[in-house]
Amino acid sequence: NQDIYLVDPIGARYADIIFPAATWGEEDFMRANGERRLRLYRKFYDAPGEAKPDWWIIAQLAKRMGYDGFDWKNANDVAEESSRFSRGNRKAYHMIKVAAHREGKTLHQKLGEFGTDGIQGPVFMKDDGTLMGTKRLHDTQKTLPETGPAGANMVNKKTTHFNSQTGKCNIQKARWSLFSDYWEWMKPKGDELWATSGRSNERWQSGFDDRRRPYIVQRWPENYVEIHPDDAKARGIESGDQVMVYSDRIPSLKNVIKGVEGSDYSFTGQMKAGNVELTKAAVTGVAIVTRHIKKGVIYMDFLHPEQPANALEGRVPDWISGNYNYKLGVASVRKIGESAYKKSFRSMSFAPRDIV
Repeated sequence: NQDIYLVDPIGARYADIIFPAATWGEEDFMRANGERRLRLYRKFYDAPGEAKPDWWIIAQLAKRMGYDGFDWKNANDVAEESSRFSRGNRKAYHMIKVAAHREGKTLHQKLGEFGTDGIQGPVFMKDDGTLMGTKRLHDTQKTLPETGPAGANMVNKKTTHFNSQTGKCNIQKARWSLFSDYWEWMKPKGDELWATSGRSNERWQSGFDDRRRPYIVQRWPENYVEIHPDDAKARGIESGDQVMVYSDRIPSLKNVIKGVEGSDYSFTGQMKAGNVELTKAAVTGVAIVTRHIKKGVIYMDFLHPEQPANALEGRVPDWISGNYNYKLGVASVRKIGESAYKKSFRSMSFAPRDIV
């Protein structure tokens, strides 16, 4: 396991070897965001203890496995070696290296000249040697040189059109009838509610870092259950009550669906084939009665490690996309007592958070 902090259970219980990794700010490195903006993140602090950057760990593993070509000295060496493999893709940055070497600089040095704004890939070099980013992909108004790309520049179809046969965006819509039977079966019955889950703004990604921060743990010491006032009243629930969220009809596939032509992959077909079993799960949380959640729906934090909300979701993947249906299931809710936070306001807050 390779991580910044020892994570339980992956690292603490399952890994034979732990590689302590350096994080951002502890090593110069290049990265790109969702808008293809390439930037240099500079080191400003030494990594603690024996923590090493990713490239160093990978290189040492490769060498010990007998592979050649992993003699990098720093992150810039990795960026320069990989730049040629970026040519033709939407984050191509090879021309930054070309420009850098012309000026007697490294790729990192040249990229650093673009500051915090960076430059958007794919990056091209003009005739005068200056670099030009790409603000918009699939830009049909973009003018390309009649003689084609010069030098090491590489232009592919995605620069001016979508990468389809017609050059136009090809958006396909799957018929709702292909998977509506699953959600029809999942509809709440009796006192069940739709059980949804998602992020809390205070915790991000897997929470590997946020769970270590005392003020965030104090803000959310336990998982919570947001519930509409009408649903709460019907169940005798108030903000601050400890509640149990449970279900005894969580569908789960016994075997992985394999692509066999002519097979019925619909939920109804899998039920008939005996490939679906019903399982049980229960998690607890602190009730937050709020009008900003819809009636008939509850909401929980899906990142809480001790009370995982996704335990209540069906283990039946969407047979069109192959994705699991996380964040949505059905469950019953009942009060099991009062939490320690109901009458003490040193931790969780039950003040209204909706904006009207």
